[in-house]
Amino acid sequence: MGQPRSFLLASVLCLGIATSASVQAEGLQARIDWGQRHVVSAPVAGVVREISVQPGDRVETGEVLITLDLRRLKADARAAQADLERLQLELGEADREVDRAEELYDRTLVPIREVELTRIQRSMAASQLARAQAALDRIRIDLDDSQIRSPAASRVLGIGVTIGEAVSPALSPPTLITLGAIDSMRAETTVDAALAAGLQVGQAVSVRVREQTVTGTVRAIGWEPEDIGFGSGYRLSVEFSPPESLELRAGEPAEILVPDVPSAS
Repeated sequence: MGQPRSFLLASVLCLGIATSASVQAEGLQARIDWGQRHVVSAPVAGVVREISVQPGDRVETGEVLITLDLRRLKADARAAQADLERLQLELGEADREVDRAEELYDRTLVPIREVELTRIQRSMAASQLARAQAALDRIRIDLDDSQIRSPAASRVLGIGVTIGEAVSPALSPPTLITLGAIDSMRAETTVDAALAAGLQVGQAVSVRVREQTVTGTVRAIGWEPEDIGFGSGYRLSVEFSPPESLELRAGEPAEILVPDVPSAS
């Protein structure tokens, strides 16, 4: 009697394991998208002098994408530096005038009014020096901003300007470059209410793409039904870091493998 029970139990366990593996292997049909889409515009006005990338290029964080003409800003920086040096000399002279006036006052040779006037002159010189330093700092910031850099490791999706084109953030700032972040990408699908309730943000899942399986993390579970091409349901967004060798494109098919969930229907 014990042997048939053992055989029956083993059969049930094997059937359960096979069913679970079958569901996991089937996965949820999904679609790849960029981890984040960056629309890069010009922070300062200028003329495009150089475009260092082209659509399809992979760029790293901080890499220069576009350079604006720097000649005017460099000339402004030289003039501001000259003003700063002149005002530093004037402040030094004002300090010496205060010292002389205070010494004469201590010897009762000048009234206190003379000392106060020299102190006022020194304060004015210090204020002018501070404004000049701030002006030079702003020019240096504009110089740095004239080199448009990538905010993240990305794929260049499109370029919206040409060399010689004038751009300005004040007048309908143009989209200089569109980037798709690739240090992390997303696989998205829709699921029914039961599966959505069984998932948690931060949960580890797997993503299968181009016959490779990588580990991912649930980043978002929708609260309203929508249809993104997989039937009406709640959007499931999984973030993962693909190996560089894959060079994935947005829109490619994928599968999201959700462990310990028996069914997506």
